[in-house]
Amino acid sequence: ISRVMRFKHLTVVLLTGVILFAAGCGKQSGGGENPLYSDASTPSSEIDAKFLLEWWDALFAFVSSERLSPPDASRMYAYIAVGMYEAQIAGSPDYLTLEGQLADLKGLPRPEKGQVYDWQTCVTETMYLVQDGMLARYFPAGVSTLNKLYDKQMEERKAAGVTDEVLERSKAYGEELADVILEWSEADKYVETRYMQYKSPTREGHPSNWEPTDFNQTPLEPFWGTHRTFFVKDGTQCDIDKAPAYGGKGDTTGELYKQAKKVWTVDKTLTEEQRTIAQYWADDPSETSTPAGHWMEIMGNFVKSENMKLDRACELYALVTTSMNDACITVWHTKYRVNLVRPKTVIQETLDSKWEPYVETPPFAGYTSGHSGFSGAAATILTSRIGDNLAFIDSSHVDIGLLPRNFKSFNDAAQEAAYSRMYGGIHFDCDIDDGLEQGKCVGNYYLENIKTKAAHTEKKGTEAK
Repeated sequence: ISRVMRFKHLTVVLLTGVILFAAGCGKQSGGGENPLYSDASTPSSEIDAKFLLEWWDALFAFVSSERLSPPDASRMYAYIAVGMYEAQIAGSPDYLTLEGQLADLKGLPRPEKGQVYDWQTCVTETMYLVQDGMLARYFPAGVSTLNKLYDKQMEERKAAGVTDEVLERSKAYGEELADVILEWSEADKYVETRYMQYKSPTREGHPSNWEPTDFNQTPLEPFWGTHRTFFVKDGTQCDIDKAPAYGGKGDTTGELYKQAKKVWTVDKTLTEEQRTIAQYWADDPSETSTPAGHWMEIMGNFVKSENMKLDRACELYALVTTSMNDACITVWHTKYRVNLVRPKTVIQETLDSKWEPYVETPPFAGYTSGHSGFSGAAATILTSRIGDNLAFIDSSHVDIGLLPRNFKSFNDAAQEAAYSRMYGGIHFDCDIDDGLEQGKCVGNYYLENIKTKAAHTEKKGTEAK
């Protein structure tokens, strides 16, 4: 499905200028609140956020069935989440727009002051059209599921008493916003890198270099590290370079050999619990919503259990998804800059020529671990926004036959997710530990610099709920 953009860029800019002028002249809420807030409608801080879970669940199923790669999925999740955050921001007294904070995010249309909007409809329309635009290159049967969900949620709004006038006004605003979000997404270098050619560096004379470990593997997204980030400056900001060298087949004393031997030893003595952990966090594209989606499913359980309102849930989704996407860009920059060999290559050259890892090795360099980067960023944001040392049960993979797992905290889950890749035989200690460090670097940069809370909320020293 694809829609022709109805609003040209000039129209958006002019409309935005008019709205901003009106905002300056119209009724404003005092006390350091969100300057975009309009009290003409039911605040998004009073709207139940559970309807969002239906959307994300449908998208997760789509990502799984279409085998989207982890980078591809993380990018889509982030743009959708930013769109939904901005779709309700004029209804939230306690949160602030990301316009002017995220890279190149500008010229967003705003609702008319004094007019009534249904923020749930605005969010639904925006989410629906952003995912529609970003998935236009796919031709899956799963699109019908998303269309049916959209129709269902719109009928529910009518049943809830939303008038046709308010519904149409809200849908029109959601469509206008979605068009601008999609236009913004088209300038992040994704399209350009679809057509760039990559040649893997040779291992001849450079035994530390990565090479495909299985027949017919093509390097996955070699230029992803050059994409525009959402909030960190670029893919180099949280770069890291502590990978040990490898001397080749005769190297049985170097640090990387020692780490390879650890992977090999762990594999030889793999416990049933470790096998379960390796399977649980594998998050294969063909079966799951990818590592980024796994963390979003964990987050979704808290949206439900804490009865989050729309504004708080949207902030959580926006921060977690964009930080994971930035972590992915950072990790991929490091992967193709360092280009470090995988455990399978080192083990077969120095320890056991017929050894195979428990989990299939992905088609890109190992340093640093993508799972670690995603997990480090997500756990850092979730710890800040929901709480530290907060025990929880993750039942994300019950549908694929894996029992729920218990965790003491988000950081506990991140550590297990990261080391699941060693149990799978596909990452060294350095890949895992430095990937976690990169993800936490991204997450902490967000927490220290991005501003999503209105001033009066921060002065109280409490979370807006």
